[in-house]
Amino acid sequence: TGDDCISIVSGSEFVRASGIYCGPGHGISIGSLGANKSLAHVSDVLVEKATLVGTTNGVRIKTWQGGEGSAERITFQDIKMYNVTNPIIIDQNYCDSKKPCSEEDSAVAISDIRYNNIHGTSLSKVAVKFICSSAVHCDGIVMQDVSLVGQKGAYLKCSSVNARVITPGFNSPYCTADM
Repeated sequence: TGDDCISIVSGSEFVRASGIYCGPGHGISIGSLGANKSLAHVSDVLVEKATLVGTTNGVRIKTWQGGEGSAERITFQDIKMYNVTNPIIIDQNYCDSKKPCSEEDSAVAISDIRYNNIHGTSLSKVAVKFICSSAVHCDGIVMQDVSLVGQKGAYLKCSSVNARVITPGFNSPYCTADM
């Protein structure tokens, strides 16, 4: 597609996306939320039974620094990924600038996010990235039965900053709560 296969934007509630085939493109995104310090809200989203092939991102939540509001009760489940560069990503500090941006003191709150039964291959060594704000942490991220491998079956990593992560079941890569 050249862009997001699905983009769920502010104001979206009670959304169900099922049976998606996506690729190439940017994957499935919640956001961007909170641009220009705006108030944003997304809740009660279910993305299920999706297949992503050769996308830049798999399932992503992206919020701008300085925004306000919430993204909550979002579930990604029963998803297959093949050669996806960033399979699972939350970026609560998004900044569209060539120069690094200093972190703002507000952010769109991200909570109750579930990743269930997600399998596939990643093109990057860090397959799971939770980049959360130091001002408003990501809370209640649950990863259950996530199995991502690299090229030729290589083990991958999870990078988690300012996120509370719970990991019941088998998960690879394994993420820890970095608080």
